[in-house]
Amino acid sequence: MNQGPSTASSCLTLTCEDSVATLMLHHGPMNAIDDVLLDRLDAALDAVVSKSVISVLRICSERRVFSAGADLRLIGGRLATGSGADEMKATVQRFHEVYNRLAALPVVTIAEIEGHALGGGLELALACDMRIAAHGAKLGLPEAKVGLLPGAGGTQRLTQLCGEGIAARIILSGDVVDGREAERIGLVQWAFEAADFKRGAAEIVTRTASLSPDAQRVAKSCIHLAVQKQPQGAQAEIEGIWTLMGSDETRKRVMGFLGS
Repeated sequence: MNQGPSTASSCLTLTCEDSVATLMLHHGPMNAIDDVLLDRLDAALDAVVSKSVISVLRICSERRVFSAGADLRLIGGRLATGSGADEMKATVQRFHEVYNRLAALPVVTIAEIEGHALGGGLELALACDMRIAAHGAKLGLPEAKVGLLPGAGGTQRLTQLCGEGIAARIILSGDVVDGREAERIGLVQWAFEAADFKRGAAEIVTRTASLSPDAQRVAKSCIHLAVQKQPQGAQAEIEGIWTLMGSDETRKRVMGFLGS
């Protein structure tokens, strides 16, 4: 039974069919994440929770990228103001609120990464239970290139998922991996050739949706207890962004990236 569209905006569309909800990002051109998209995502999660029939949430993109991460134009604009660091800290706190809510949803969440997932875009995928990538997708947390850090849970979730060594490789060296390598290191659970991606992802979603939602809900809560994210780690990310926003080095790197 098709439930029809639940949420639609200039940033994303949420549709529900039987027990599967599909959240499609279309915040052109690169699905850059800003305050507006965070609010729309939060509203979409409201819609998912309101429908008791939903047991699986897919997050995907109709763009050529999954998401290029936080909007650097937003960050650049805040670097130019005296209150910018405090405003950015509030935005990072908002990232954590929405991504933590996504991670805690009482449904199975799957990120379908057919294009690049970088920075806050990869952190969005990391907040999901499972990740599927195309072999040609690029995944990374390159924030240090512009004098920042993965402040939306990246340092915590990636370390918990892949271990300290892999987290150090991805975050401290700026290494960007393709879908094959992401599967090898445990960053995603499945990787497919581009031609097989949609079919493979659809099969995983169908299989997942066929299982008992009650059993999945209880099992998910048990898994989360085993890898509980430490609140002090999340707070360190938020405070770290606030500190770096006041750095001349960060200002120079961000403005250089933006061509200013």
